[in-house]
Amino acid sequence: NNLPEYLINARNWLIISCYTGQRVSDFMRFNSDMIRIENGKHLLEFKQVKTNKIMTIPLHPKVLEILDRRNGEFPRALSDVHYNEYIKVVCKEAGINEPINGSKKIEMNENSKEYRKQSGLFSKFELVTSHIGRRSFATNFYGKIPTSFLIYITGHSTETMFLNYIGKSNKDLAMEIINYF
Repeated sequence: NNLPEYLINARNWLIISCYTGQRVSDFMRFNSDMIRIENGKHLLEFKQVKTNKIMTIPLHPKVLEILDRRNGEFPRALSDVHYNEYIKVVCKEAGINEPINGSKKIEMNENSKEYRKQSGLFSKFELVTSHIGRRSFATNFYGKIPTSFLIYITGHSTETMFLNYIGKSNKDLAMEIINYF
């Protein structure tokens, strides 16, 4: 895949967000000074912008791979606008284009800066935003990592909020509990 550097940069951030579960306001500020190595394990320490919580999270091997390729440095920071624009292109290039129901903001007239939310069937890449990494982290690791650890990393204040966030209903939970019977 011959992506230009700016798209490789965005793709790296997307991967980092999928394996750290943080908001764009936090992961775009990550830098190598925030990494501490303890017992050979890489830990990332930072303060969440939204909650002001001091966080210490382990770095997943996929994140370490990116850092290794970049001499220990995180990718170049991007504005939210550019990041959102570029990851749509990255996902399109990756063939993430199955039709899916969703909604997105559509500009009413060219250069009007007036947007309306439009619902419908879109190619999946069109609906990708900076939040996708955080949600992917939560849903991909749910059931593989204890929920209390996931809640700690995502910073949700309650298990109820976390389960609501990943779209788990009472019926879903009841069906999962059956596996323990």
